[in-house]
Amino acid sequence: ARRRRRATTTTGAMRAMTTTRGRGRARAANATTTTTTRHRRRHRAVRARASEDANEASERTTTTTTTSNSSSFVAARPPTRSRFARRRLESRASALAEPSASALETFDGAWRGPDMAQRSYEWTIELSHEHVREIDDALARTKANGVREIVELGPENFSLPTLGPTLEDMGRELVHGRGFALMRNFPVHRYTSWERCAAFYAMGRYMGTCVPQNKLGHVVGHVKDLGGDPNDPLTRLYTTSAAQPYHTDSADIVGLLCLSQATEGGHSQVTSSVAIWNALVERFPESAATLQKEFVVSRKGEIPVGKEATYKIPIFHAHEGRCAAIYDRSFINSAVALTGVELSKTQTAALDHLDALACSDELRLDMTLEPGDIQWLHNHTTLHARSAFKNEGAEPRHLVRMWVSPNERVGAMPLPEIFAERFGTVEPGPMRGGIRVTGQSNQSLSCPLDAEPMRRT
Repeated sequence: ARRRRRATTTTGAMRAMTTTRGRGRARAANATTTTTTRHRRRHRAVRARASEDANEASERTTTTTTTSNSSSFVAARPPTRSRFARRRLESRASALAEPSASALETFDGAWRGPDMAQRSYEWTIELSHEHVREIDDALARTKANGVREIVELGPENFSLPTLGPTLEDMGRELVHGRGFALMRNFPVHRYTSWERCAAFYAMGRYMGTCVPQNKLGHVVGHVKDLGGDPNDPLTRLYTTSAAQPYHTDSADIVGLLCLSQATEGGHSQVTSSVAIWNALVERFPESAATLQKEFVVSRKGEIPVGKEATYKIPIFHAHEGRCAAIYDRSFINSAVALTGVELSKTQTAALDHLDALACSDELRLDMTLEPGDIQWLHNHTTLHARSAFKNEGAEPRHLVRMWVSPNERVGAMPLPEIFAERFGTVEPGPMRGGIRVTGQSNQSLSCPLDAEPMRRT
């Protein structure tokens, strides 16, 4: 009985083992079948791609179809790419088009305000008694010859034997060197309004062509509070007493002759835009890359023929080994107000970083212009600003402004083609820069003796 029970137990265990092994073999067989199916699908996909590549190669080899009676040819249809290939190409093209923060470069020519403040003798020009005598003699000859229109003056009929070459040398330093200068001792108090404007205009003509500064065709402008509303998106801030943020003007060179200063405020600040750019690359590379992309900018109602009320342009440009800037945040804010399209957070942060560096103690150079001072700036390599001011004295703050397009003797800085959107053309010469609108011509250019409010059109 014990032997029978033992045999029965052994037989049951063997049957259980056999059943378990059978189930394992079944699972293994199923796994093998699944794997084989996956491999077959994968091989079919590979063969399909190989066939597609072969078709594309065949299409590329057929480049022309010729005929016996004609020399014309028919180009082959471009090969059809897969959806994934097209996406890869589009992604690569986008990466090449967008400025990369890791690929940004810095430039020579930067300067810092505190350093320049210690070396003012390098950029200050004191008009000598001989220079002033030459201006007096030229004004006397102009009156004797019956010249009435200031726009008719120039080196050919307003001779400045020693001051003229000094102005040309200064112009070359502005464009190709430091980018700013301060001239002193212009005798504003003993000249009439006509004599001031005539002499100042003729001095600018030694460096190039004086271009119009507004839609009225003024080639000599007046920076003066006319009571305009600084919050109006079409108001140009130089006609108000509000602070004017860091900006460039729409010409290569700007000259500002101080006739009278405000009783409070109205201080001038100048910063190297090259130094700002270098600092952005080092500290805020993402913002630097953003500032090389387009921003929408308003024309504030002064619209050239064939143009729109706004245009698009980056702020910083690398061109022929130099860094050029074109910037006025009030014109960007005006575009936002006119179009209703807000800046992105990235754009706003980039502009904030730019402005913070421009007015920083480490980069900014402060100036307070006194009557008889002339500040000269190269707009492509410097930014300038003005603090808010109050007029409580007998004479309000009043500066005379001039925009100059450099001549061949001074030489103009090469500009990227996109600057033509604001400057009209990038070709050096009399038509580069300025505000040019419908109905304006050389015959309509003028030099008003005082500020004139611009009427809305």
